[in-house]
Amino acid sequence: ETVEDTIPPTKPAIDPIEAGSKDPITGEGEPGGTVKVTYPDGTTATAPVGTDGKWTVPNPGLKDGDEVTAVATDPAGNTTVPTEVIVKDTIAPNAPDIDLINEANVKEPITGTGEPQATVTVTYPDGTTATTTVGTDGKWTVPNPGNLKNDDVITAIQTDPAGNPSLPATEKVDTLAPNAPDIDPINEANVKEPI
Repeated sequence: ETVEDTIPPTKPAIDPIEAGSKDPITGEGEPGGTVKVTYPDGTTATAPVGTDGKWTVPNPGLKDGDEVTAVATDPAGNTTVPTEVIVKDTIAPNAPDIDLINEANVKEPITGTGEPQATVTVTYPDGTTATTTVGTDGKWTVPNPGNLKNDDVITAIQTDPAGNPSLPATEKVDTLAPNAPDIDPINEANVKEPI
């Protein structure tokens, strides 16, 4: 008498998925079975589970908070309940750039560049802060406190939409004009010589 396999396999495991990564989506399951992965847009990909218990499907490029599910099917056709994983952004952004600040320009805002949609928090020399969002063009602006002096230091940290903070960036207020360039003596007789 043949005994029919009616026992569903173990739920497949899905390895953590980093937001924005193009690395394949991987996981583990019952060797010899298949795993069907459903992406956030409803499309699917199916992969065999190898003898080592591992499976791989393409990564379409996912963002923080996306949900991916996987269902395993064994050779007898038994399926599992879905395994769900939320895509996470765990990589901190680079420190933002702060444009040159000159004491003479007390009315000019403090500007810089960063990761679009990140939040930039600027700390002034007196410890007060100003927060802004980086535009889609990668630029950000905060007010100038109007009391900056030469060698004051401004600090900026950007935090991406997933909450990962960058290392701080610093910019020193510079009021010194560069020295005037030296001009070599010019002789009227040498009209063809470069200056």
